[in-house]
Amino acid sequence: MRTVISAVLVLVFGPALPMGADPILFAPTGRTLTTGQFRLEAAFSPSNDHGRYFWLGAGLKQLEVNAIRFERPTGGDENMINAQWSFLPETMLTPGVSFGARDIARETEEGLGVYLAVTKHLDAGAVIPLIEGFSATVGIGVGGIKGPFLGFEAKLPLGLFVQAEYDSRDVNAAAGWQPWERLRLKAYNLRDETLFGAELVPIAF
Repeated sequence: MRTVISAVLVLVFGPALPMGADPILFAPTGRTLTTGQFRLEAAFSPSNDHGRYFWLGAGLKQLEVNAIRFERPTGGDENMINAQWSFLPETMLTPGVSFGARDIARETEEGLGVYLAVTKHLDAGAVIPLIEGFSATVGIGVGGIKGPFLGFEAKLPLGLFVQAEYDSRDVNAAAGWQPWERLRLKAYNLRDETLFGAELVPIAF
């Protein structure tokens, strides 16, 4: 894991292309990274009281493989390995539709889950002028994903944004600022815990 993260950090200084990716926070979306795209994100709690989260994803054509790692302050780390296939890319008329599987290695308490996710960008700015971009996701899963899940991301002026989701178990949220096209600084509420971190916007090489 450390080797992969280091390699991605080295590559960050190549050309960037903003794209959507799975997941919002924990809930899947109907979009996937494509060939040559990578995504990296990390969230830390103050004094490591509530542990640390790391997200890493990479795409190949219509397939994305990603991992979410949770490092507990007391030990017993979890690695959730996920795979997702883009069945239908999003267009002006149609939503993005993906099928996927979470926790393929069955290393978390939730266990293996399979799902269908649908994502569409909506013109919410026509209703709320402050919103410069808005995407909504709905989906359903079985197994480790217990039934329906949903979420959204809204982009606001001055590089601000908010994200929220119900991942079939918890309500999670994040708010942040994007000072640079490749970097987003974020404050999170994940599983009722407050964390701070950053996301490297998905980049292509």
